Amino acid sequence: MKVPLQTLLSLKLLTLAALQLLFPSFACAVEKGDTLKVTLHGTLKRKPCHISNDKIIEVAFGNVGVKKVDGQRYIQPIDYQLECESPDDAATLKMTIKGTQTLYNTGAITTNVSGLGIKVLQNGSAIVINQPFIIDYHHPPVLQAVPVTSGQALTEGVFSATATLLAEYE
Repeated sequence: MKVPLQTLLSLKLLTLAALQLLFPSFACAVEKGDTLKVTLHGTLKRKPCHISNDKIIEVAFGNVGVKKVDGQRYIQPIDYQLECESPDDAATLKMTIKGTQTLYNTGAITTNVSGLGIKVLQNGSAIVINQPFIIDYHHPPVLQAVPVTSGQALTEGVFSATATLLAEYE
């Protein structure tokens, strides 16, 4: 008995489909090779800037009258030196005073005395704490600090405040 060619081809395809279902790994063989994990690393940075040789800057107000704090009296300079390694004149240099801002003055940092803050000035104008401002490396700004009050009566005692002066390229 002769089986037509078309029937033989259909049987072969059916057999291949059945084998593929029974042995999927044979039907979908993929060549696998060796794998090797590659780790790449490096450092991207501009040359850093240093303020006052990375030392603490002290501002002493001396004796401050509790009834004389007005945001103008007792103003003191914040003496600092700015040193950037290989300054980049094409890049934007920013400075930030980082600290805890008072609730009553965006340009003042809190002190340990309730109602007393220390306002920071850049070239005579108030800055906003934690907000960077653009500076010129060759002409760094004059920074000053002055006690301010929320309006509530102050009590006698020693006061202090802490902030971080940061200079960085954008």
